[in-house]
Amino acid sequence: MIDKNFWRDLKWRGLVYDATPGLDKDLSKEVTVYIGIDPTGDSLHIGHLMGVTMAKRFVDAGHKAIIIMGGGTSLIGDPSGKDAERPMVDYKVIEANKRKLKKQLSRFLDFDGKRVHMIDNVDWLGKVKLIEFLREVGKYMPVSSMMDKESVKARLEREQGLSYAEFSYQLLQAYDFAVLFEKHGCNVQMGGSDQWGNILQGVDLIRRKYEKTAHGLSFPLIVDPKTGRKFGKTESGSAIWLDPEKTHPFGLYQFLINVSDELAPTLLKFYSFKDIKVIKKVLSDWDKDRQGRLVQRVLAEELVTTVHGEKKAKQSRKVAQVLFDRGKERMSRSDFEFVKLAIPHMEIKSKSEIVIEEVLVELGLVSSKSEARRVVEQNGVSYELFYDKYFLVRKGKKDFGVVEME
Repeated sequence: MIDKNFWRDLKWRGLVYDATPGLDKDLSKEVTVYIGIDPTGDSLHIGHLMGVTMAKRFVDAGHKAIIIMGGGTSLIGDPSGKDAERPMVDYKVIEANKRKLKKQLSRFLDFDGKRVHMIDNVDWLGKVKLIEFLREVGKYMPVSSMMDKESVKARLEREQGLSYAEFSYQLLQAYDFAVLFEKHGCNVQMGGSDQWGNILQGVDLIRRKYEKTAHGLSFPLIVDPKTGRKFGKTESGSAIWLDPEKTHPFGLYQFLINVSDELAPTLLKFYSFKDIKVIKKVLSDWDKDRQGRLVQRVLAEELVTTVHGEKKAKQSRKVAQVLFDRGKERMSRSDFEFVKLAIPHMEIKSKSEIVIEEVLVELGLVSSKSEARRVVEQNGVSYELFYDKYFLVRKGKKDFGVVEME
């Protein structure tokens, strides 16, 4: 059954940045939407999660979704939002990445049912012949509209310029939409706002080639209004990955807990699947006492649960309460094994090896022994032994490390 309030829900959450005319009305009946992911890396990051959750919203509202794994387009590379051309990725690397990404995506979307499908565009891009492509796609695409894209203009103004391969990427993406429209009845393409030009190329190709209407939808790129930084990276510039080997679940939890008050309400609306009434109540309670960081806590728990499961979310919350809120609950052995992978950690053979100044340097909590001595003299360091095995080292209120005895 189609959710008649779906468009209203998307609008309230702020998830509609651009949309082609008439999409809101066409959502009253079943549509098939697609979003593309290029496997240029071996893990999704939190920015990808926006598109994945959008696909899930469509499915939950009674529609169908296709995830295009860009096995073909990733061999070229999308110039949108890039200052320079990216190095070409090897075929074998792309294949390995595809396997890893499919496994990650399966945590969020049910590919075993009838409403969500994953398709690799190398299936047609890898087979199409040049003359055929120019006749079937190139003849319908005005060069003027291709040149008018902001990403193209920006790159042409830079010293690095723009290769023909990257310039042609928009044709490949438009062709993807045309193939999905013809063979799978897919009539809506969505992506981030930086993809809007590429999305419209596909809509126009379908209109010119088939004389039929297809739709495009873009959602906002997230920028922290306090810092001006694109959401999804730490202060040091490291990406927040969905692979627990690259970003530990506790690291994801803490990243979300520390989101600014200016950004937190937006993220809750964008990423949470809670009902609008529930979100409004959370926002109202948070506004009365922002020190409690209720929005950030609700956001962190839901997202870590979505990405890593309820057990890891609860464990992250417990460890955070012990470390940062000085909670009375004691960390278990499994908690130490869990958190030692997310905070500075070192191993020693016996207690006699502990020289606190050296430990602080080894853990990376200070940059030198002189700084370590100064912090110790100012009573800025404490450590406590747990289970005759783990020393929990605290420097100030926010810096921690674990020293483990073998």
